[in-house]
Formats: sequence, structure tokens, C-alpha cells
Amino acid sequence: MAAQGQAAVVALGAGDCEAWRSGLWHQPVNTLSSLAFVVAGVWVATRPAADRADRVSGVVYAGAVVGNGIGSLLYHGPGWPGSAFVHDAAIPAAVLFIVADDAALLRGWSLRRKLAAYATALGVAGLAVAVVPGVSGAVTTASAVAAAVAEGAVVRRGHKAPTHVLLTLALAGVAGLAGRTGSPLCHPYTPLQGHAAWHVLTAVALLQWDQVRRARRRLRRPARWGGPASR
Repeated sequence: MAAQGQAAVVALGAGDCEAWRSGLWHQPVNTLSSLAFVVAGVWVATRPAADRADRVSGVVYAGAVVGNGIGSLLYHGPGWPGSAFVHDAAIPAAVLFIVADDAALLRGWSLRRKLAAYATALGVAGLAVAVVPGVSGAVTTASAVAAAVAEGAVVRRGHKAPTHVLLTLALAGVAGLAGRTGSPLCHPYTPLQGHAAWHVLTAVALLQWDQVRRARRRLRRPARWGGPASR
């Protein structure tokens, strides 16, 4: 039984190249790089806001970004029971906020309605990850596709395309592929880990998108808490 438990723990992060070590931080480089999400989230949360709606949106989005960092840290670090769920459920959180924010921009939703839609989507995603084995990848993919569609609709509405965000995400994708176990660039004991670079670059992309969100908000009148947004 103990051997089975150890095998289950070692399975966490097994596809992310870095060697699994004994101790609290099983993959130290991937664990430390997870803090990039925490730094990005704190930065988002502490930026000056235009009004209450902007401030609340920033804090909620920041919480999702920080959640990514906590989930990743638990997953690559101690690997306690439940770490995989926290990791998998946190990944789509920030992406689903992008979908909700874009929908609110397109539809003129109030902040209250936007947050309700976000909470619903987040709850459905978390429930799916919790009860359906192996569905986390599909949930993440579906969330990313929804965000891409929503961003495309916003750009067609006349807003500037977030080209710098897309470039950073492309670099993150390349780093993530390079950092997979079995990749020719995978070196399990080097401090230069592709998956760690993926953490940092993804955190940068999420931070860049927050700047895009704020710029878009400055182009329209602030939304009231309970009423429709003016455009």
C-alpha cells in the first residue's frame, strides 16, 4: 500500500521533465517558478482602479491568477492529497474570467451579471474536474477555445488585438513542449526547465491581458454595479 501511495505521488509532474526528488519540494525549479503567478496576481490586485467595478474585477481576476500559482506550487511541491485537483481546477480559472469579461464587454452586462456568469462557469468546470476522471485537459482546452472566440469577437467589435499577449503565449507553448518528459530538450536535473519557463511566460501573458482589459475599459464609460454597462 505504501508503495502504491508513493507511485501515486511520483506520478504528479511526471510529464514535466524535472526529476522528482525527496523532500517537501519534489520538483524545486517547477515549484519556485509557480510563484510567478502569485507575483502577477498581487501586481494585478494592487494596480490603481478607475472605479469600484474596475477594482472588483481586478481583485477577482487576481485571485484566479494567484490560484494558478497555489495549485501549481502544491502540484510540483509537496504533492499532498488533493494537489492534483487544486492544480487542475485552478488552470481554467483565469481563462474563464477572460471569457466572462469579454462577454460583459460585448453584451453590456453589469458587474454583478458578469461575476455571476463567471462563478457559474467556474463552478461547472470545477465540478467536472472533481467527478470526471481525466477530464481536466478537455476542460482547459474548452476554456482556452472559448477565450479565443471571445477575444476574436471583441477585436471584431473594434478593439485592438492583444498581439503581445498572443506572442507571449506562443513562446510559453514552445517552452511547455520543450519541457515535456521525452522531449529532446528535456534534461531532468538542470535548473533550466521548460515547464518552469512555461509558468513564467504564462504568468506574464495573464498580466499583459489585464493591461488590455484596463485599456479597453478606459474606452467606455464605467459599468454600474447592478445596472447595464454603458458603451
